[in-house]
Amino acid sequence: MTSTVDPARERVPVEHRVLGLDRRSFPYAFAVLAVFLVLTVVLPRIDDAVDWDDPVRAGERLALTDTVVFTPTPGWEVEEGFRAAADGTVDESGRATVAGDGVIFSAATGDFDGTPAELIEQIQKVTSSTEDPSFQVADEPDTVTTASGEVGVIQSYSSIRGDGVIAALVLDGTGVEITAYGPPAQLRAAAADITDMITSIDSDGDDA
Repeated sequence: MTSTVDPARERVPVEHRVLGLDRRSFPYAFAVLAVFLVLTVVLPRIDDAVDWDDPVRAGERLALTDTVVFTPTPGWEVEEGFRAAADGTVDESGRATVAGDGVIFSAATGDFDGTPAELIEQIQKVTSSTEDPSFQVADEPDTVTTASGEVGVIQSYSSIRGDGVIAALVLDGTGVEITAYGPPAQLRAAAADITDMITSIDSDGDDA
């Protein structure tokens, strides 16, 4: 005669029970608990214990390319980027991002054979259509001149991320895109630092 008892409803044999629970399921439960503790307790504590501070020291420069560098404001935190050696040599280069008092300053490069005005117009179009639909220029472009004499364009903008400025330089076929943004009050307070970092951009790696 075939049993009609649902196997899932059969009682757990007494030798496998502890406080009414099936002790055969304990290893799986402990594994789940261990994963939970690692994700919610261990990893956050490790993350809190790691010092992520990477402040800029006086005289340090970040390399955007093998030849294009800039001098971040001392005390700002390097979130992304590669430092040039003290003697000016560059082992690694690329996009650079530094942060200070709630303001983010970022610089990146790419091949470009147009003018700074054309580059900043391209930056505006790309930003508003792909990166930040709320992006809107706030005034007319202005001229910015680096300490080494390179002439570029700078323009203020607003977006849901906060107020900001974008700037563009073209150095020997290399376009340099600069963006700085943050809450309005912090951005105003950092205006001099932002200007200094933009004007420190150098196309040959020499000190400005």
